[in-house]
Amino acid sequence: MKLIIYNIIGLLAVSASASVIADSNSDLSISGEVNAGLINNSALSVDEIDNVSDESDSGNEIGIKLNAQWLPNEKFKLVTGYSYQQQNYNKFSQFDLALHQVNLDTSYQLNTGEIGVRLDAATASLATKTFLDFQQATMYYGLFIQPQTYIRTSFKIKNKSFAELTDRDAEALAVSADIFHFANNANTMLMVGFNIEEETAINEAFTFKGLGFGTKVSHKFTLFGLGSQIGLDWRYQVKDYMSIKNVEAESQEGTQRDENRQVITATWSVDILDNLAIKTELESGDYGSDQDSLTYKQNVASVGISYKW
Repeated sequence: MKLIIYNIIGLLAVSASASVIADSNSDLSISGEVNAGLINNSALSVDEIDNVSDESDSGNEIGIKLNAQWLPNEKFKLVTGYSYQQQNYNKFSQFDLALHQVNLDTSYQLNTGEIGVRLDAATASLATKTFLDFQQATMYYGLFIQPQTYIRTSFKIKNKSFAELTDRDAEALAVSADIFHFANNANTMLMVGFNIEEETAINEAFTFKGLGFGTKVSHKFTLFGLGSQIGLDWRYQVKDYMSIKNVEAESQEGTQRDENRQVITATWSVDILDNLAIKTELESGDYGSDQDSLTYKQNVASVGISYKW
């Protein structure tokens, strides 16, 4: 937690420096997005608190995003944003989820690449009741190793605290690397990445080491005169939890809870107007665990409309 505070101070110092050296060509831009749609979930769940149900339900979701970008000069960039996302279900309102997120990102363009610091904070509510607060500080470095290939590495410090399940409060360290390759005048993008994470919880039963892999491909094209974009994303993650005998925790059924999950997501968006788009998403997840109660399959489908400015 202290490290996150130090990084906040560092980010504010960098931002202050950027404002001092801003030149006459500095630029400020503001953008936003609102969306609304319908959702269907085959297995309602809240993974963070091991709340898994075999019930299915449909409902609606709404969201808003606001972003501001300031370029004080050719080297510095400062970006800040806020987003709110809410899901409401028709029958099982106890799974209604709301998420507030804020972020602040400052970066500096070096001769060989880009270095930056990003801060994220989020608050999650379940059935209108806050259950999780999350903070994350990210230090990253990225560069083009070829004209069409970009690599990004990062180091993350995470902190999460629960309103009631305080024995799950935890701090984590993580490293990741992602490679992006662009083709067809940047209309096609392929990403491959991995991450390694170690999380330490107050209750050692929730302490784990994790390893994740992911890949994504997206392509922009024109269909019947309308701008379209399709995407396919695959993520795989394994968590090796500490094995402890006689752990007394409400969600524990034994002394082992190693987990693995595989999630595939397909997206398609069509621009029906300059700033108005229809978006569809299909997600299929296979969640495995040594505990039967945490092993399940989930399919989520959504369709909605999005307006950007």
